[in-house]
Amino acid sequence: MEDTSVKCGNERLDEMKHPVDILIVEDSLTQAKRLERLLLESGFGVLVARNGVEGLAIAIEKKPAVIISDVMMPEMDGYEMCRRVKNEPTLRETPVVLLTSLSDPRDVIRGLQCGADNFLTKPYDGEHLIRRLEHILANVELRRSGQAQMTVEVFFAGQYHKLTADRIQIIDLLLSTFEAAVLQSTQLEKLGGDYRNALEDVKKAQANFQTLMETTGDAVVVVGADGAVCYANPAAELLFDCTGSDLMGKPFLFPLDREGEHREVIIPRPDGEKIVGDMRVATSNWDNEIVRFATIRDITEMVRLRELLHREAVTDALTGLSNRRGFLSLAENGIQIASRMGLKATVLFADLDGFKTVNDTLGHEEGDRVLQEAAEALRRTFRSCDTIGRIGGDEFAVFMLHDGNDEVGDIRSRLTGVIDTINATGERRCRLSMSTGLSEWTPENPVSLEALMAEADRRMYRDKEARRQGGADRT
Repeated sequence: MEDTSVKCGNERLDEMKHPVDILIVEDSLTQAKRLERLLLESGFGVLVARNGVEGLAIAIEKKPAVIISDVMMPEMDGYEMCRRVKNEPTLRETPVVLLTSLSDPRDVIRGLQCGADNFLTKPYDGEHLIRRLEHILANVELRRSGQAQMTVEVFFAGQYHKLTADRIQIIDLLLSTFEAAVLQSTQLEKLGGDYRNALEDVKKAQANFQTLMETTGDAVVVVGADGAVCYANPAAELLFDCTGSDLMGKPFLFPLDREGEHREVIIPRPDGEKIVGDMRVATSNWDNEIVRFATIRDITEMVRLRELLHREAVTDALTGLSNRRGFLSLAENGIQIASRMGLKATVLFADLDGFKTVNDTLGHEEGDRVLQEAAEALRRTFRSCDTIGRIGGDEFAVFMLHDGNDEVGDIRSRLTGVIDTINATGERRCRLSMSTGLSEWTPENPVSLEALMAEADRRMYRDKEARRQGGADRT
């Protein structure tokens, strides 16, 4: 008897006036671009997410027809994302296809437990993937018609696993797994052969190498002895956003020394986006020529996260200035520079006058505004090369390098002028006021940063006391 459900499903698929949306969840930029290109060329609409958390959010908002997800991802892996999709009432019927190496049979158990509908084995064949998608879409209506759930208990690897799913889901998942196993077995047979002669082994090795180059998510560029590119794999084309012909015969962008070491490189792209890559170099033989292999992995998102964490660690969130940790680190580096180059350095210590009263009487919101104004006053007064930090509640510090000819004696008057300008603007509930103290580091008197700041702090308190008493001596 003809399978009318599949036939009807295929007819409905053919009759669609607009392409259905396929959501790709893949943390590798090159792999995501490859899959996106394949689906677009096949007439599908495409949505892309870089991790499971982002993928779940897009799925809830956009309601894609099918979700294709990598298994191994940061923040939320494919299994967990699939489980949450199936627990979401509006997404329960959405088919989920997991991309995996399927190296462990327990992957099938995990797939069934999280509600996955299909497996696709990496590296996958593009034509095979499209056929699987068409089959899945053709059976969507059949699944929605209300197939009964069934529960089976499986004993595997010394453990009992209870699985609940509809019959079509189990059949699809097991058939896709079986199909992957058959494909892998076929590949192994082709690779293994009977080893009749050494020439056949070499041919097979070359074929395997070519497959690896064509399917790996890392960019691979081969550079000849003349420094020109003689090969670039598809991942390299995606990473550099150009065709192989654009790269072939051109000088390679990066130095190829420090073999075996990791090196971060910035990859400029025609669209203006800059990609950070982790590059490693190895020497090998290529068509009887000694060449360099440059393997580059996209680590842009990892670097962005690293920089964000660093900025948060050394930056005061309220004012945007360096926090105490960041200021001390930069000032210590500044003293080392001054020592090497024979320069002078000056530290200014500043404390807000009457800040406790502002907080107590006007509230912490007004206190925060005053702190932000104090930070702005310091930015206007000092050079962009000077280091400005908020080192305590209402305490600020500035580190300046100079050759001795710079005018630093009028710093206070400049700062006072800026503060007066700020106080003259708008309707104000309180006036901004600072007490300051200066101390100087010289090559003839190379004191520690701690001693330098302590002296500036002592002079600041003398200035504050003089202000209270109405005195004029503020040295």
